[in-house]
Amino acid sequence: METTKGASDYLARAFAIGFGAGRMPLAPGTWGALEGLAVVFLIHTYLPSQSTLILAVLCLILGALAIWASDQVARSLRNPDPQQVVADEIVGQMSCFLWVPVTTWTLIAGFVLFRVFDISKPFPAGRAEHLPGGLGIIADDIVAGLYAGVVLKLASLYLVQPA
Repeated sequence: METTKGASDYLARAFAIGFGAGRMPLAPGTWGALEGLAVVFLIHTYLPSQSTLILAVLCLILGALAIWASDQVARSLRNPDPQQVVADEIVGQMSCFLWVPVTTWTLIAGFVLFRVFDISKPFPAGRAEHLPGGLGIIADDIVAGLYAGVVLKLASLYLVQPA
């Protein structure tokens, strides 16, 4: 028996796949991370005085939505972590910049660091991935983003940044 899909099913799928980024033929996670980077750039560019607070609130709201949407899509596809779900990369990439000053250098370095940590899944990211449902899909990327943010913050404090 086929179930009727409602608006929430379509919204969950659209959000989970990053409004299309997850359907890119090569490296959908990288495209999702670029969407997260674009959000950080736009917030910093247009609302610089409130960018940290706005980013933190968005990470919480989008993180909760990503858990719900990713869980919905994973269950509908009968796949515990579908490749086309990139909401986790979007929120994970954004979390990298929660306490890091946004410059051209930090945007580039933060993107690279996030992808390295997201792909390599150092402890406890690998364990977080095994949490149930949407939480497991999202948690490892949040850990990767926080790791990238710590490395980036230390680098921005102790290394000379190129102009």
